[in-house]
Amino acid sequence: MAHPAIGRTKDGYPTLEVYVQPRSSRNKCCGVHQHALKLMVTAAPVDGKANKVVKAYLAELFEVKVNTIVLASGEHARKKMFYFKSLSEESLADRLHSLL
Repeated sequence: MAHPAIGRTKDGYPTLEVYVQPRSSRNKCCGVHQHALKLMVTAAPVDGKANKVVKAYLAELFEVKVNTIVLASGEHARKKMFYFKSLSEESLADRLHSLL
């Protein structure tokens, strides 16, 4: 069974719900918060800097290129939805389970 944080776009891309805590001392994966993957990032939520750091950190965690991750919603919110153009839903779920 897929994780509650994982979904799918209408185009069939797998999505991941992410809860972001900015201004951390380091980038860190902190488990699950409200059915979303919780990430702490060093950047402040100013001028999209935190979103860029979150994308780069997701690329590192899921071993994909940054340009294959798209912010689908939540640009100005802590809870964000990203979709992955280069992973299947199963691959995303497997990698998420290995992180948690």
